Amino acid sequence: MGRPNSGDADRKLQFGSPNNASERTVDRSKSRSFAAGLRKASGRSQIILLQDFPDPDALSCAWAYKLIAQQFDISCDIYYAGTLSHQENIALVKLTNLPAQRCTVQVAKEKNFSAYQGCVFVDGQGTTTQLLAQVQQSNLPIVAIIDHHMAQGELRAEFIDLRPQARATATIFSQYLQAGLLKLDSSNGEHVKCATALIHGIRSDTNRLMQAQEEDFIAAGYLSRFYDAQLLNSVLQASRSKRVMNVIERSLRNRVLQTTSRSLEWVTCGMTIEMPSPKRPIF
Repeated sequence: MGRPNSGDADRKLQFGSPNNASERTVDRSKSRSFAAGLRKASGRSQIILLQDFPDPDALSCAWAYKLIAQQFDISCDIYYAGTLSHQENIALVKLTNLPAQRCTVQVAKEKNFSAYQGCVFVDGQGTTTQLLAQVQQSNLPIVAIIDHHMAQGELRAEFIDLRPQARATATIFSQYLQAGLLKLDSSNGEHVKCATALIHGIRSDTNRLMQAQEEDFIAAGYLSRFYDAQLLNSVLQASRSKRVMNVIERSLRNRVLQTTSRSLEWVTCGMTIEMPSPKRPIF
């Protein structure tokens, strides 16, 4: 099955009248504007720049942007200049195969950023990355800034979605998904992993949901239909040794999903682990 083109994505977008609490929280005007910008960039390649030391919110949102952009025939690379400074962040990238790459300032100078046709900032506005200078030197247009922080500086972009009232940028991306920019499929492994990463992003930025607002809870509830509780638990147990983490990674990669009448079960290394119903999220 080939990758859908931008026309396919247009047909998937459903911006009808909200009929439940979850849909009422979705800012459909922003989703429409976002979709319009993506249609305009169809067939191009973009670079997504994260803060130098990216956290789960930034990492997960960059992945979500990349998956959404693919629906519009846009290819994206995700870069950060610093390091993954926390064991949970390392585990998140390793266990989900999250497609983020380290690109130091020196490496960036050797790269040809002009090969891209646009730059995107998620969970940031360019003020926390050393790679901004390289983007500016390459005359790359800033095509999107999506963040839950207050406006920082005079950086301009074709599409801007700043929502300080949201506690996580992953909440914003969850609303894009709910609006139809990408239809998550629980049988698609990449979708499941990205949903898991987004839930981790919300959980991390809201202090395990203790500082969450209504829209953050609703976003987490939506993502709970698709996330992998066992994978999230493995990320949260990142203090384990490297050898144990490698075993967990192999187990997660080789398991087989079985559906029973009552629940989902993962068969992992010869052991059957019963998972809770997707309708009952665990955080």
